[in-house]
Amino acid sequence: MTLAGIDIEEDRAEALIARFRTVTGYHGEVKGSRIDFAERALLFELVKDSEAKISIGIAISALVPEKDADRGDHDIDVYAALLEDVVGAMLPEIPGCDSVIIDDGRYGPETLAAIRADIAKLVGPCGTTQLEHSHRLAGLQIADVIANTFFNRALVTERQGRIAAIAAPLLESGQIKLRVLGGGEAPPPAD
Repeated sequence: MTLAGIDIEEDRAEALIARFRTVTGYHGEVKGSRIDFAERALLFELVKDSEAKISIGIAISALVPEKDADRGDHDIDVYAALLEDVVGAMLPEIPGCDSVIIDDGRYGPETLAAIRADIAKLVGPCGTTQLEHSHRLAGLQIADVIANTFFNRALVTERQGRIAAIAAPLLESGQIKLRVLGGGEAPPPAD
């Protein structure tokens, strides 16, 4: 499972998605599972130019639930842990109070309310935490493409090398920080 957090002003995110749509002719919600290599590479170039700060959380060994564990509960626990890890790592780099917006489409309302409450504790009393559907916010769409990219980068397929090449410049520059659940920040890629 992968999760992406992005620190970008909403007007910059909207401008980035608008430029992406102008160049590609893409309509509708921008999702990583729906775009091709060239479109993904363009989005990463636009993100690079935006100077947004990104943190990626990856759960590798944590994906296997314990024997007799409920698969749905395990999935929620891993998602919540990834979200807490990524947000917790990003908060010290965000000046002042800020808002954290979480994609509202993954789980049921009760589960998401509990996860939002946990993140609200991390953010503290001066910030805000809210749930929003990704089709409404450009920043969530960008985060979706980035998370999907790193999910595909981890899969051993014929696509892995091309996906890794798309992500490499932002990893190498430190604009994207990669975190492994339970292991903190991963070292930068070797040259």
